Amino acid sequence: MSIPVIIVEDERLVAQDIAQILRDEGYTICAIAVDAQTAIQKILEYSPKLVLLDIRIRGDIDGIKLAQFIQSFCDIPVVYLTAFSDAETLKRAQSTNPMGYVVKPFRQEQLLSTLAIALTTHRAQNDEQKETTLKEKLLSVVSHELRTPLNAILGFSDCLKEEVFGSINPKQLQAIQVINSSGDHLLNLVNNMIDLSMLEAGEFKLTIEPMSLASLCQTCLGCVAKIAAPKRIKVESKIQEGIPSMILDERRIFQALMHLLNNAVKFTPENGHIILELTCENQPDYQQGSNFSTPVCISVTDSGIGIAQEDLHKIFQPFKQVDTGYSRKYDGMGLGLTFVKKIIELHGGSVEATSELGVGSRFTISLPCNDLSTSQTSELSFTTH
Repeated sequence: MSIPVIIVEDERLVAQDIAQILRDEGYTICAIAVDAQTAIQKILEYSPKLVLLDIRIRGDIDGIKLAQFIQSFCDIPVVYLTAFSDAETLKRAQSTNPMGYVVKPFRQEQLLSTLAIALTTHRAQNDEQKETTLKEKLLSVVSHELRTPLNAILGFSDCLKEEVFGSINPKQLQAIQVINSSGDHLLNLVNNMIDLSMLEAGEFKLTIEPMSLASLCQTCLGCVAKIAAPKRIKVESKIQEGIPSMILDERRIFQALMHLLNNAVKFTPENGHIILELTCENQPDYQQGSNFSTPVCISVTDSGIGIAQEDLHKIFQPFKQVDTGYSRKYDGMGLGLTFVKKIIELHGGSVEATSELGVGSRFTISLPCNDLSTSQTSELSFTTH
Protein backbone atom coordinates (compact mmCIF):
# COMPACT_ATOMS: atom_id res chain seq x y z
CA MET A 1 0.00 0.00 0.00
CA SER A 2 1.49 3.34 -1.11
CA ILE A 3 1.89 6.15 1.40
CA PRO A 4 0.48 9.55 0.41
CA VAL A 5 2.97 12.39 0.88
CA ILE A 6 2.82 16.16 0.40
CA ILE A 7 6.06 18.01 -0.32
CA VAL A 8 6.33 21.66 0.71
CA GLU A 9 9.40 23.04 -1.08
CA ASP A 10 9.82 26.30 -3.00
CA GLU A 11 12.83 25.14 -5.05
CA ARG A 12 11.18 23.46 -8.05
CA LEU A 13 14.10 21.25 -9.07
CA VAL A 14 14.68 20.02 -5.50
CA ALA A 15 10.97 19.25 -5.09
CA GLN A 16 10.84 17.32 -8.38
CA ASP A 17 13.97 15.37 -7.46
CA ILE A 18 12.47 14.38 -4.10
CA ALA A 19 9.16 13.47 -5.70
CA GLN A 20 10.85 11.16 -8.20
CA ILE A 21 12.91 9.43 -5.51
CA LEU A 22 9.78 8.80 -3.43
CA ARG A 23 7.72 7.60 -6.41
CA ASP A 24 10.45 5.10 -7.24
CA GLU A 25 10.12 3.77 -3.68
CA GLY A 26 6.36 3.39 -3.93
CA TYR A 27 5.20 6.59 -2.25
CA THR A 28 2.30 8.56 -3.69
CA ILE A 29 3.01 12.27 -4.16
CA CYS A 30 -0.34 13.98 -3.58
CA ALA A 31 0.92 17.52 -4.22
CA ILE A 32 3.91 19.83 -4.23
CA ALA A 33 3.34 23.18 -2.51
CA VAL A 34 5.59 26.24 -2.47
CA ASP A 35 3.89 28.24 0.30
CA ALA A 36 1.93 27.73 3.52
CA GLN A 37 -1.51 28.60 2.11
CA THR A 38 -1.23 26.09 -0.73
CA ALA A 39 0.16 23.47 1.63
CA ILE A 40 -2.78 23.82 4.02
CA GLN A 41 -5.28 23.53 1.15
CA LYS A 42 -3.60 20.37 -0.15
CA ILE A 43 -3.35 18.81 3.30
CA LEU A 44 -7.06 19.37 3.89
CA GLU A 45 -7.83 17.98 0.43
CA TYR A 46 -5.65 14.84 0.48
CA SER A 47 -5.10 14.02 4.21
CA PRO A 48 -1.55 12.72 3.62
CA LYS A 49 0.28 10.29 5.90
CA LEU A 50 3.44 12.44 5.84
CA VAL A 51 4.47 16.04 5.13
CA LEU A 52 8.01 16.74 3.95
CA LEU A 53 8.47 20.41 4.78
CA ASP A 54 11.20 22.94 3.99
CA ILE A 55 11.78 25.42 6.80
CA ARG A 56 12.27 28.32 4.36
CA ILE A 57 9.30 28.61 1.97
CA ARG A 58 7.64 31.44 0.08
CA GLY A 59 5.42 33.92 1.90
CA ASP A 60 5.27 35.34 5.39
CA ILE A 61 4.69 31.98 7.08
CA ASP A 62 7.78 29.80 7.29
CA GLY A 63 7.86 26.02 7.58
CA ILE A 64 8.05 25.99 11.37
CA LYS A 65 4.91 28.12 11.78
CA LEU A 66 3.20 25.97 9.15
CA ALA A 67 4.12 22.82 11.14
CA GLN A 68 2.63 24.34 14.30
CA PHE A 69 -0.58 25.11 12.41
CA ILE A 70 -0.76 21.60 10.92
CA GLN A 71 -0.39 20.03 14.35
CA SER A 72 -3.21 22.21 15.71
CA PHE A 73 -5.85 20.48 13.58
CA CYS A 74 -4.49 17.10 12.45
CA ASP A 75 -2.11 14.32 13.47
CA ILE A 76 0.30 14.13 10.54
CA PRO A 77 4.03 13.48 11.01
CA VAL A 78 6.29 16.25 9.74
CA VAL A 79 9.84 15.83 8.50
CA TYR A 80 11.83 19.01 7.98
CA LEU A 81 13.86 19.56 4.83
CA THR A 82 16.35 22.38 5.28
CA ALA A 83 19.73 23.80 4.44
CA PHE A 84 19.73 25.78 7.68
CA SER A 85 21.27 24.17 10.75
CA ASP A 86 21.93 27.17 13.02
CA ALA A 87 21.10 26.68 16.70
CA GLU A 88 18.21 29.14 16.83
CA THR A 89 16.44 27.64 13.79
CA LEU A 90 16.88 24.10 15.08
CA LYS A 91 15.57 25.14 18.50
CA ARG A 92 12.41 26.60 16.92
CA ALA A 93 11.99 23.50 14.76
CA GLN A 94 12.48 21.16 17.71
CA SER A 95 9.63 22.85 19.59
CA THR A 96 7.20 21.43 16.99
CA ASN A 97 8.25 17.81 17.76
CA PRO A 98 9.08 16.82 14.17
CA MET A 99 9.61 13.19 13.22
CA GLY A 100 12.97 13.93 11.58
CA TYR A 101 15.29 16.26 9.68
CA VAL A 102 16.79 15.99 6.21
CA VAL A 103 19.62 18.47 5.62
CA LYS A 104 20.22 19.74 2.08
CA PRO A 105 22.09 18.74 0.08
CA PHE A 106 20.84 15.26 0.97
CA ARG A 107 21.68 11.74 -0.07
CA GLN A 108 18.92 9.49 -1.31
CA GLU A 109 19.64 6.90 1.39
CA GLN A 110 19.43 9.58 4.09
CA LEU A 111 16.09 10.84 2.80
CA LEU A 112 14.49 7.40 2.55
CA SER A 113 15.75 6.16 5.92
CA THR A 114 14.59 9.36 7.67
CA LEU A 115 11.09 9.04 6.21
CA ALA A 116 10.89 5.34 7.10
CA ILE A 117 11.91 6.04 10.70
CA ALA A 118 9.45 8.93 10.91
CA LEU A 119 6.53 6.78 9.75
CA THR A 120 7.48 3.91 12.06
CA THR A 121 7.86 6.21 15.07
CA HIS A 122 4.54 7.92 14.40
CA ARG A 123 2.78 4.58 13.99
CA ALA A 124 4.25 3.34 17.27
CA GLN A 125 3.13 6.50 19.07
CA ASN A 126 -0.39 6.06 17.73
CA ASP A 127 -0.43 2.42 18.78
CA GLU A 128 0.74 3.40 22.26
CA GLN A 129 -1.96 6.06 22.47
CA LYS A 130 -4.60 3.54 21.40
CA GLU A 131 -3.34 1.09 24.02
CA THR A 132 -3.46 3.81 26.68
CA THR A 133 -7.01 4.75 25.67
CA LEU A 134 -8.06 1.10 25.77
CA LYS A 135 -6.53 0.70 29.23
CA GLU A 136 -8.38 3.81 30.43
CA LYS A 137 -11.67 2.45 29.11
CA LEU A 138 -11.02 -0.94 30.72
CA LEU A 139 -10.11 0.77 33.99
CA SER A 140 -13.36 2.73 33.86
CA VAL A 141 -15.41 -0.41 33.18
CA VAL A 142 -13.67 -2.38 35.91
CA SER A 143 -13.97 0.49 38.37
CA HIS A 144 -17.64 1.28 37.86
CA GLU A 145 -19.31 -1.68 36.15
CA LEU A 146 -17.71 -4.36 38.32
CA ARG A 147 -16.80 -2.76 41.62
CA THR A 148 -20.18 -1.10 42.18
CA PRO A 149 -22.30 -4.28 41.87
CA LEU A 150 -19.69 -6.23 43.86
CA ASN A 151 -20.05 -3.80 46.74
CA ALA A 152 -23.83 -4.24 46.55
CA ILE A 153 -23.49 -8.04 46.61
CA LEU A 154 -21.19 -7.88 49.62
CA GLY A 155 -23.42 -5.40 51.40
CA PHE A 156 -26.59 -7.47 50.99
CA SER A 157 -24.81 -10.73 51.83
CA ASP A 158 -23.65 -9.12 55.07
CA CYS A 159 -27.24 -8.12 55.81
CA LEU A 160 -28.43 -11.67 55.15
CA LYS A 161 -25.67 -13.10 57.32
CA GLU A 162 -26.66 -10.79 60.16
CA GLU A 163 -30.32 -11.85 59.65
CA VAL A 164 -31.41 -8.27 59.01
CA PHE A 165 -34.19 -9.51 56.69
CA GLY A 166 -35.19 -12.47 58.81
CA SER A 167 -33.80 -15.68 60.24
CA ILE A 168 -31.85 -18.17 58.13
CA ASN A 169 -30.98 -21.82 58.62
CA PRO A 170 -27.40 -23.22 58.88
CA LYS A 171 -27.25 -24.30 55.21
CA GLN A 172 -28.33 -20.85 54.09
CA LEU A 173 -25.73 -19.26 56.34
CA GLN A 174 -23.03 -21.48 54.86
CA ALA A 175 -24.06 -20.48 51.32
CA ILE A 176 -24.07 -16.79 52.23
CA GLN A 177 -20.60 -17.09 53.72
CA VAL A 178 -19.35 -18.59 50.44
CA ILE A 179 -20.94 -15.69 48.54
CA ASN A 180 -19.35 -13.23 50.94
CA SER A 181 -15.83 -14.70 50.81
CA SER A 182 -15.95 -15.12 47.02
CA GLY A 183 -17.14 -11.55 46.62
CA ASP A 184 -14.34 -10.28 48.88
CA HIS A 185 -11.80 -12.20 46.84
CA LEU A 186 -13.10 -10.86 43.53
CA LEU A 187 -13.27 -7.29 44.86
CA ASN A 188 -9.63 -7.54 45.98
CA LEU A 189 -8.63 -8.69 42.50
CA VAL A 190 -10.54 -5.81 40.92
CA ASN A 191 -8.94 -3.29 43.28
CA ASN A 192 -5.49 -4.72 42.52
CA MET A 193 -6.10 -4.33 38.79
CA ILE A 194 -7.23 -0.73 39.24
CA ASP A 195 -4.25 0.17 41.44
CA LEU A 196 -1.75 -1.42 39.06
CA SER A 197 -3.34 0.25 36.03
CA MET A 198 -3.09 3.64 37.75
CA LEU A 199 0.54 2.97 38.65
CA GLU A 200 1.44 2.07 35.07
CA ALA A 201 -0.50 5.05 33.71
CA GLY A 202 1.41 7.43 35.99
CA GLU A 203 -1.83 8.54 37.66
CA PHE A 204 -1.16 7.11 41.10
CA LYS A 205 -1.09 9.54 44.03
CA LEU A 206 0.60 9.15 47.38
CA THR A 207 -0.69 11.02 50.41
CA ILE A 208 2.34 11.23 52.66
CA GLU A 209 2.30 12.24 56.30
CA PRO A 210 4.06 11.36 59.56
CA MET A 211 3.29 7.80 60.64
CA SER A 212 4.60 5.13 62.98
CA LEU A 213 5.88 2.04 61.20
CA ALA A 214 5.95 0.15 64.51
CA SER A 215 2.23 0.77 65.07
CA LEU A 216 1.45 -0.12 61.46
CA CYS A 217 3.33 -3.42 61.76
CA GLN A 218 1.36 -4.30 64.89
CA THR A 219 -1.90 -3.54 63.07
CA CYS A 220 -0.85 -5.75 60.14
CA LEU A 221 0.13 -8.49 62.56
CA GLY A 222 -3.32 -8.44 64.16
CA CYS A 223 -5.00 -8.69 60.75
CA VAL A 224 -2.87 -11.56 59.50
CA ALA A 225 -3.14 -13.53 62.76
CA LYS A 226 -6.87 -14.00 62.09
CA ILE A 227 -6.16 -15.28 58.58
CA ALA A 228 -3.39 -17.60 59.79
CA ALA A 229 -5.41 -19.08 62.69
CA PRO A 230 -7.33 -21.72 60.66
CA LYS A 231 -4.00 -23.18 59.45
CA ARG A 232 -2.51 -22.98 62.95
CA ILE A 233 0.36 -20.87 61.63
CA LYS A 234 2.38 -19.13 64.34
CA VAL A 235 2.76 -15.41 63.63
CA GLU A 236 5.22 -13.32 65.60
CA SER A 237 6.92 -9.94 65.37
CA LYS A 238 10.38 -8.58 66.10
CA ILE A 239 10.04 -4.81 66.21
CA GLN A 240 13.09 -2.78 67.13
CA GLU A 241 12.48 -0.06 69.68
CA GLY A 242 13.23 3.60 69.08
CA ILE A 243 12.32 3.83 65.41
CA PRO A 244 10.61 7.24 65.09
CA SER A 245 7.78 8.34 62.85
CA MET A 246 8.48 8.52 59.11
CA ILE A 247 6.94 10.40 56.19
CA LEU A 248 5.03 7.80 54.16
CA ASP A 249 1.63 7.00 52.67
CA GLU A 250 0.28 4.89 55.53
CA ARG A 251 -2.58 3.34 53.56
CA ARG A 252 -0.33 2.20 50.70
CA ILE A 253 2.41 0.88 53.00
CA PHE A 254 -0.29 -1.05 54.85
CA GLN A 255 -1.48 -2.54 51.54
CA ALA A 256 2.07 -3.54 50.60
CA LEU A 257 2.71 -5.23 53.94
CA MET A 258 -0.61 -7.05 53.87
CA HIS A 259 0.18 -8.38 50.38
CA LEU A 260 3.43 -9.86 51.70
CA LEU A 261 1.81 -11.27 54.83
CA ASN A 262 -1.17 -12.73 52.96
CA ASN A 263 1.24 -14.42 50.55
CA ALA A 264 3.18 -15.81 53.49
CA VAL A 265 0.01 -17.33 54.93
CA LYS A 266 -1.13 -18.61 51.53
CA PHE A 267 2.09 -20.46 50.76
CA THR A 268 2.89 -21.68 54.28
CA PRO A 269 1.50 -25.11 55.20
CA GLU A 270 -0.33 -25.86 58.42
CA ASN A 271 1.61 -25.42 61.66
CA GLY A 272 4.09 -23.17 59.89
CA HIS A 273 5.80 -20.04 61.09
CA ILE A 274 5.76 -16.37 59.95
CA ILE A 275 7.94 -13.57 61.36
CA LEU A 276 7.44 -9.84 60.76
CA GLU A 277 10.56 -7.78 61.55
CA LEU A 278 11.11 -4.02 61.70
CA THR A 279 14.73 -2.92 62.04
CA CYS A 280 17.13 -0.04 61.51
CA GLU A 281 20.84 -0.31 62.24
CA ASN A 282 21.44 3.35 63.03
CA GLN A 283 19.26 5.47 65.27
CA PRO A 284 18.80 9.18 64.48
CA ASP A 285 19.43 12.15 66.69
CA TYR A 286 17.16 14.87 65.38
CA GLN A 287 18.23 17.28 68.09
CA GLN A 288 21.73 17.15 66.63
CA GLY A 289 20.30 17.56 63.09
CA SER A 290 21.34 14.09 61.94
CA ASN A 291 19.36 11.65 59.82
CA PHE A 292 19.44 7.91 59.43
CA SER A 293 22.45 6.75 57.46
CA THR A 294 20.78 3.40 56.70
CA PRO A 295 17.21 2.62 55.65
CA VAL A 296 14.47 1.16 57.78
CA CYS A 297 13.84 -2.47 56.83
CA ILE A 298 10.61 -4.47 57.12
CA SER A 299 10.99 -8.20 56.56
CA VAL A 300 8.40 -10.96 56.23
CA THR A 301 9.88 -14.45 56.67
CA ASP A 302 7.88 -17.66 56.31
CA SER A 303 8.44 -21.40 56.51
CA GLY A 304 6.48 -21.96 53.33
CA ILE A 305 7.03 -23.88 50.13
CA GLY A 306 9.78 -21.56 48.90
CA ILE A 307 10.75 -20.42 45.40
CA ALA A 308 13.42 -21.85 43.13
CA GLN A 309 16.39 -19.54 42.50
CA GLU A 310 15.76 -19.51 38.74
CA ASP A 311 12.18 -18.27 39.35
CA LEU A 312 12.95 -15.40 41.73
CA HIS A 313 13.35 -12.88 38.90
CA LYS A 314 9.79 -13.58 37.72
CA ILE A 315 7.86 -12.92 40.89
CA PHE A 316 7.69 -9.12 40.64
CA GLN A 317 6.43 -9.18 37.05
CA PRO A 318 2.67 -8.65 36.53
CA PHE A 319 0.57 -11.77 35.95
CA LYS A 320 3.58 -14.01 36.62
CA GLN A 321 3.23 -16.88 39.04
CA VAL A 322 5.87 -19.44 39.90
CA ASP A 323 4.94 -22.72 38.28
CA THR A 324 5.43 -25.29 41.05
CA GLY A 325 3.30 -28.19 42.13
CA TYR A 326 2.16 -26.32 45.22
CA SER A 327 1.42 -22.97 43.60
CA ARG A 328 -1.25 -24.51 41.38
CA LYS A 329 -3.37 -25.00 44.49
CA TYR A 330 -3.64 -21.29 45.13
CA ASP A 331 -5.66 -18.56 43.49
CA GLY A 332 -4.48 -15.10 42.50
CA MET A 333 -3.58 -13.16 39.37
CA GLY A 334 0.07 -12.52 40.10
CA LEU A 335 -0.41 -8.79 40.72
CA GLY A 336 0.30 -8.49 44.45
CA LEU A 337 4.10 -8.48 44.37
CA THR A 338 4.11 -6.18 41.33
CA PHE A 339 2.01 -3.72 43.31
CA VAL A 340 4.30 -4.00 46.35
CA LYS A 341 7.41 -3.32 44.26
CA LYS A 342 5.93 -0.28 42.51
CA ILE A 343 4.50 1.24 45.70
CA ILE A 344 7.77 0.87 47.59
CA GLU A 345 9.75 2.29 44.66
CA LEU A 346 7.42 5.32 44.60
CA HIS A 347 8.54 5.93 48.19
CA GLY A 348 12.17 5.75 47.06
CA GLY A 349 12.66 2.29 48.54
CA SER A 350 13.27 -1.23 47.26
CA VAL A 351 12.04 -4.80 47.72
CA GLU A 352 14.26 -7.87 47.75
CA ALA A 353 13.42 -11.56 47.97
CA THR A 354 15.43 -14.57 49.04
CA SER A 355 14.05 -18.08 49.09
CA GLU A 356 14.81 -21.79 49.15
CA LEU A 357 12.51 -24.53 47.94
CA GLY A 358 10.99 -26.46 50.81
CA VAL A 359 12.46 -24.09 53.42
CA GLY A 360 10.68 -20.76 53.02
CA SER A 361 10.98 -17.20 51.73
CA ARG A 362 12.02 -13.81 53.03
CA PHE A 363 10.83 -10.51 51.53
CA THR A 364 12.54 -7.34 52.72
CA ILE A 365 11.27 -3.80 52.16
CA SER A 366 13.88 -1.06 52.53
CA LEU A 367 12.57 2.48 53.00
CA PRO A 368 14.68 5.64 53.07
CA CYS A 369 14.55 7.59 56.30
CA ASN A 370 13.48 11.21 56.37
CA ASP A 371 13.72 14.11 58.80
CA LEU A 372 10.32 15.09 60.18
CA SER A 373 11.58 18.58 61.01
CA THR A 374 11.54 19.53 57.31
CA SER A 375 8.52 17.51 56.20
CA GLN A 376 4.80 18.08 56.10
CA THR A 377 1.68 16.34 54.92
CA SER A 378 1.24 16.50 51.17
CA GLU A 379 -0.26 14.74 48.20
CA LEU A 380 2.13 13.66 45.47
CA SER A 381 1.49 12.15 42.08
CA PHE A 382 4.13 10.13 40.29
CA THR A 383 4.81 8.98 36.75
CA THR A 384 5.90 5.39 36.76
CA HIS A 385 6.88 4.63 33.20
